This record gives sequence, C-alpha cells and structure tokens, in this order.
Amino acid sequence: MHPHSLELIEFPRVTEALAARATSPRARVSLSASAPLADSAARADSCRRLAEAIRRQREPGAWSFAATSELGALLEGDARDALEPEAFAIVADWLDAASRTRSAWTDESRRERFPDLARRVDSVPDLSALRERIAATFDADGHVRDSASSALARARKGLAEGERSLHRQLERWAAAHGPESYVTRAGDRFVALVPAAGFSRRQGIVHDTSNSGQSLFVEPLEACEANNRLLELRAETAEEERRILRELAALVRDTAPALELLERELAVLDAARACATWAVELGGEAIAPGGDRLRLIRARHPLLAMGERRDDVVPLDLELGPEGRLLLVSGPNMGGKTVLLKTVGLAVALAHAGLPVLAAEGSAIPELDELRADLGDEQSVDQGLSTFAAHLLALKAMAEAAGPRTLLLADELGAGTDPEEGAALGRALLEHVVARGSWGVVTTHLGSLKRVASDVPGLVNGSLEFDLETLTSRYRFLRGVPGASHALDVAGRLGFPAALLARARALTPEETRALERLLAEVTDTLGAANAERESLARAKVEAERAAASHLEAAEEVKRALAGLKRRLTAESEALLSRARELWQTVQREAKKRDKSRADADALRDGLRDLERDADQLQAAASPAALGLPEPVVEQRPLSLEPGSRVRVTDLGFEATLVSGPDAEGRVQLRRGSFSIQSHVSRLSPAAPERASAARGPAARYASSDEPPPLEADLRGLEVAEALGAVDHALDRAVLSGLHELRIIHGIGTGALRVAVQRHLKGHPQVESQRWGEGHEGGRGVTVARLR
Repeated sequence: MHPHSLELIEFPRVTEALAARATSPRARVSLSASAPLADSAARADSCRRLAEAIRRQREPGAWSFAATSELGALLEGDARDALEPEAFAIVADWLDAASRTRSAWTDESRRERFPDLARRVDSVPDLSALRERIAATFDADGHVRDSASSALARARKGLAEGERSLHRQLERWAAAHGPESYVTRAGDRFVALVPAAGFSRRQGIVHDTSNSGQSLFVEPLEACEANNRLLELRAETAEEERRILRELAALVRDTAPALELLERELAVLDAARACATWAVELGGEAIAPGGDRLRLIRARHPLLAMGERRDDVVPLDLELGPEGRLLLVSGPNMGGKTVLLKTVGLAVALAHAGLPVLAAEGSAIPELDELRADLGDEQSVDQGLSTFAAHLLALKAMAEAAGPRTLLLADELGAGTDPEEGAALGRALLEHVVARGSWGVVTTHLGSLKRVASDVPGLVNGSLEFDLETLTSRYRFLRGVPGASHALDVAGRLGFPAALLARARALTPEETRALERLLAEVTDTLGAANAERESLARAKVEAERAAASHLEAAEEVKRALAGLKRRLTAESEALLSRARELWQTVQREAKKRDKSRADADALRDGLRDLERDADQLQAAASPAALGLPEPVVEQRPLSLEPGSRVRVTDLGFEATLVSGPDAEGRVQLRRGSFSIQSHVSRLSPAAPERASAARGPAARYASSDEPPPLEADLRGLEVAEALGAVDHALDRAVLSGLHELRIIHGIGTGALRVAVQRHLKGHPQVESQRWGEGHEGGRGVTVARLR
C-alpha cells in the first residue's frame, strides 16, 4: 500500500504505540516498521497468531518473555576474542527468557487451545547447557566464580593467603613507628603510612608522600619479595580469568546461529504479546482480510482511543458491500468526517499488516492490494504546487489506481476551485471509481454531489449527526442520508452579523434552502428513530434478562418443592418400615415371653395409628399437594411368575414373589429374611429399577434364609447419614437373628470410625465391639456383637 497514504492516515503513529509495549529492541523495531503485507499466506499466519495472542492475553499468567538488550551485536567478531562480563549477562538474560517462556507452555490443554503460539515456543532452541555454564561461571554481581576452574581457585586462594600474611607483617612493622601508622596500598603494592620525621630512608622504599608532606607511604625492604609474589599471583589470576572468558566466548559464538534463532523467535512472540496487550487494553480484535464486505462494528480511531478523552469516543458502525462499495459522506465542517476517513483507512491498513483493529467481533474487511488517500493540505512550495494542484495530482493517482482491490480515501472532493467545475470533476471521478469496482470513502461539502448517489448505482450516501445547539458533531454515522452543511447556522451561532446573514440567506437559492431543511429534518427523524431503536433494544435486553431471572427462580422453587417431597417421602417410608419391623419384633418377643394377646393388639393398634400418620405425611408430600406435575411412571404389567418383583400396596414396599396365587388368590412373598402372606389384589407392578450410577452413596445390606454375615458399607457417607445406616443395619441384623454385624467405615481420616465406635458403645442392641480381623478388613472395619 502507498507509503505516503499510510502516513496521511497516521498509520506510523499507531505502530509506534504498539512498539512501545514491546520488551525487546528487535520486537520494537519490527512493530515500528510494520506495513501491510502483500503475501496473503504470511498475512494469514500473522492474523492467526495475533488472534491466539489476544485470547491468551485475556487469560491470567504471563506467557512470553524477552530481554531488554540486543543480542545480535555480541555474536559478531573473532571467537578467540574474550567478551566482557556484561555481554555474558545479556546472553544469560535471553537464555533465561527462553527458559521462562518454555516453562509457561508446559500445560497440554493450553498448547491445544493455542497451537500457533505453541509451535512458535517449540521453535525456540533449548540452550539449557549454555545457560547452566554461564550461571556456573559468574556470580550474581557478574564476577567470575572461584569454581569456574581449579587453577583459578588455587591462584585466588594463594593470593588471599599472601595478602593476609603480608598485611599482618606490615602491621607489626608499622606499629614500631607510632600509633598513627597503619597499612594501606600504593598502586598494586602493600605499604605502611609512617611519620616522615625521623624516618630513615634505608629502612624501605618510599612510594609517595601525603598531601601535607608529614607522612610517607613506605614499603619495607623485607616486604618487597612478598609484594612481588602477590603481583605474580594477581597476574596468574587475571590470565586465568581471561582464559575462562575466551573459552566461554568461543562457546557463545559457536552457538551463534541457535542464539540468533532464539532471539528472533522470542522477538516474534514479544511483538505478538505487545499487540495483544494493546488490543485487550483498548478493545481490539484480529481481523483476517477476506470476503466481499467492509463491515466495521463499534470501530474507533486508535489515537482517539488512546487519548485523554477516550471515554467520550463514539464508536463507528459502517458497512459497504456488493450493493455499494463507495461511500459519499457529507455534512458541515467540525462534523467528524475526516476522523471517519482515517478510522476506515486505519482499520484496513492494520488488518492487512496483521495488527489489531479497534473494532468489535463480527467486523470484516475485504482483501485489498492498494490504499490511496488524499487528506489535508498537500501544497509544495519547492515543486511549485498549489493546494488545488496537489489535490489534482492525488486524485489523478486515485483514478489510475482504481480497481476492485483498491481502497480510496478522499477528503473534501471538489473543493479548492470553482464549485461547479469542482462538482463536475468530482462526479466524473466518482462515476469512474464506481465503474472500476473500487472501495472507498469520500467526503464533500458540495450540494450537487449529494444527489449523485441517486443517479450512480453502487454509490452510497452517508453523514454524521451534528448538534446545532452546541455546534459539535455527535459522531454517529447515518447511512443513506446526506448531511446538510449548516454553514449559515454555524455562522450565526458564532456571532456573524445578522444583516450579513440575512443577505446571505436571501442570496441562497430556494432549492438549496429547501434541500438543507429537508436534510436536517431527515437527519433529526432518523436520529430519533435510531435513539428509539436503541432504547427498544435495551428494553428488550432488560426484559429478556428479567424473564430469564424469573424462569430461573421458578425452576429453583420447583426444585426445592421436589426436594422437599422426596425428603418427606423418604422419611415416611423409613418411619413405616421401622414401625413394621418393630411390630414383628414385638410379635416374636411376645411369643417368646408369653405376652398377653391384649397387650400385643393394643401395640398393633398404636402402630396402625403411626402408619396412618405416616400416610398423611406422604400425602402431604404428593405432587398434587406440592403443586407439581404428577411424575410419569412407566406402567408395566403385573407379573405373577415366581421370582418376579411386585409392590405390596397395603404395606408400602416391594418384595419377591415366591409362590401363588392359589385358588383364593393368596400369594407367598419374601422381603429379605421375612416371609409374607398377601393377596393378589394388594399387589401392583414394581417400579422400574434405576441405574445404580444415578444413586448417591448408600449403605448396602445382605440377607437370606440362612443369613450370611450382614455388613453395612458406610464409605462415602456423611457422619449423620452413616449413623442412621448403622441403626438400620442393627435392626435388620437383630430381626435376622444374627450375632455379629460387620460395619465397613474405611480408614481415611478416622473421623467416621470414631463416630461409629462412639455410637455403638452405648447402643442398646450392641453387647460389644472389636476391630475387624485381617480377613474381615482390619482397621477399616468394626465388628459389633449383638445382644
């Protein structure tokens, strides 16, 4: 796309804003130099990577790291040359950034959701060995470690010991020259500062004097040999450090291709992260060019969106397509037409450069090859061009570039010369551009051009709402409606002399005044209609939200009522079952102890009252009582074959048919260890069995004619549920005549075990309790011995 046109729509300022959010110099340079991509494959890759980066940036956690220094310049030069520690620090920074980036992409689900970014991360070379080597060579302050080589460790150890020994020797020597004497250094040699008065020069070498001349820096003759040895050790240490640095520099330069690839890939990820950060901050999207529509939804000019008044920016909704690719925008000055032009141009340029567009999801941009813009004053003194001549040259270039893959942006078409000639030239250009199938946005003040759209198929009128009271644009785009210029109204608001305005209105043709009034009325009516439509849309959203809330509340009430019904039903059934078992226990005990029949009958009557109360409780929990629809129960035929399951309606439980019916309709049933006689008239089909997977945790029991060891499995139950299950199991075990009950509580935290054993300790049906044997489950089981 034309570089100068990109400058006119302020494309470089946007790329600079993107570059400012990058970390690495390479990424900043890349973003600053961004331009629309002619290669459709490269553009598609860039848009796909940007879309993933924006989605990843919206999730928590950092995902891309880079260093703040350039790496490339360090990799040049002879491999035999040593690098400075600062250079190794830069290399280490890049290696650390690569390690952190790879670590951020170890999650497989994240890699599956962002495959393009994951492939980029995979292409970053793993130079962990070089990173560890540098870390082992330098400490946190950038100094070579003693452990970098054994030779360096020996030299530094000898140097430290020699310095300590010489320092102690000089301290003793200096003490003999008075309390003000002390040990210091002159250059690379240890010396003593002693008073000059009375000092004999034969005792040592004077290296320097103090500023006052009252003291001397003296190296005693007996310390010369030790100082010389220290110099040799320092030289050995320095040489060993240089050797280590040369060796490490050679390793770095041998790895230069991998390091260069590492920096390049991390810079690509850094640039994607910078763009994604900008997009998430300002509300941008990745838009891959394609299709036959230019659709912008809630688009904003990037520079306005980044400005101090970003909250006041009115988004732009605009659409062009096969029915009309060229938009003619009219209206007064200060109306925002130029902002509209630049917003459209930037959206197209940014999308083709693989950069984020400040527009909402659903926006679309066609694939284009050329963008030409004519904005502002293009006069050139050195070329002898007037403003109008510069515009003509720009329009000439547009006419030559016009085509189905070109976007044309022209501001103030036909201005700068005689209105009639300017309008004629403008109309000719519009007809030419439409005939060539170009995309474009053109602004004008000329009234005659506003009527061209009705004569030229493919040309669409449009304007921006303008508030005459405040002389400001509302920046709301109105498709299909040309805008009035309001020149005389604006002049009046600005205090133009009334007499001059009256004369100007008198000179204005009636046709023009009528057109201005009509356009103003249409604009106001359309604005009111749009406002009403938006109000209705908001009301609809609120109504739908309220309806959804009410529906959810109703469903919650139904769920609560259904839960209450299930709980009441379960409680009533448990009550009945307990009462019937108790009645059978009483009957058995009465026979054993020769109880009177009258007492047993009275107790039975009491239990029947209990059953009646339970039936009333269950009726209160019925669907009809709770206002719920009756559940649809699958009706199955009553099977009277031995072994089939039936429901005993008068007792309220299910049992297995053993035999019958006989001639009088009597049947023999079994429920657990109980044999029950009933009549066929009291039987109904059993409820369909539900899949066990739908059930929650429950205690399980086993019982038969010759009762096996009965057990209660409490695993997965809460303490309250578990204790209830224990009571139920104890009742069943007593009725079955068992002597022991095996209770499985598991090991876990021990809370359930403690609760069960405490419960059994004072239970009237339990004589004693013990841990389970190894074959019984060990410490995960408690065995209760029954009375």
